Amino acid sequence: MITTASSQLEKFNENFDKQNSFLTQKIKAEYRSDKNSVLNNFYCFDDCNIMLMGENLSVCGNLNDVQVEELLSFCQFLGVYGLECGQDNLPIAHRDTMHLMKYTGNGGQRCPEILKNENLYQFSQFSVANFPGAAFNMVYSYFARKVNNGIADIYFLTHNSKIVSGAVATHFDDSVYLTFVSTAKNFRRQGLAKKVIEHIISQYPEKDIILMCENELTNFYTKLNFEKTGQIYLYKLREEHI
Repeated sequence: MITTASSQLEKFNENFDKQNSFLTQKIKAEYRSDKNSVLNNFYCFDDCNIMLMGENLSVCGNLNDVQVEELLSFCQFLGVYGLECGQDNLPIAHRDTMHLMKYTGNGGQRCPEILKNENLYQFSQFSVANFPGAAFNMVYSYFARKVNNGIADIYFLTHNSKIVSGAVATHFDDSVYLTFVSTAKNFRRQGLAKKVIEHIISQYPEKDIILMCENELTNFYTKLNFEKTGQIYLYKLREEHI
């Protein structure tokens, strides 16, 4: 049975100790930044923990067939559009496979031109322009909450005072997770994303650096000394499929 985290707080915290997957770390990081609130976005489902962010649901842990059926009913009730999990066998038609890649090099190179945690509003506009389908209000509040709560930093390069390449570095227990890595269309193929990534790596020498990318980008990141360590499956839930 799926219940709110606040009603089973002890069980919810115990579940974090049972797994060490990427999604477990992600949900734990978000929970730690939000645990002084009423925890409306977090749920406990037997030995699994669930997080709802906007229309997207993240699940850590493996579900059996009965649990999957209950989870999909839960998604339908909440109006969930995207389901993120480590299972590749859910009975949903639309699925994207995202590769988890870990940095295996000897350290990055610092770039003094890269700015940190400045102008969240402009960075949010830049990110939305590079990720079609992302809503500005949700992205801006997401970045602001993460930075203000000290669980993430934004890094970017500018040209004529406009952001041209950047990324978000979110802090997990022993890892830093890179998201929203992008470069403005007219500035691509100039090595700018590489500069941003290497600068971030240089800032966290004691941390594992992990990113999630589409299949067509794995070769690019392999050249930057990243290697595949696993997959995450993103399911698009539409009314006719749940």
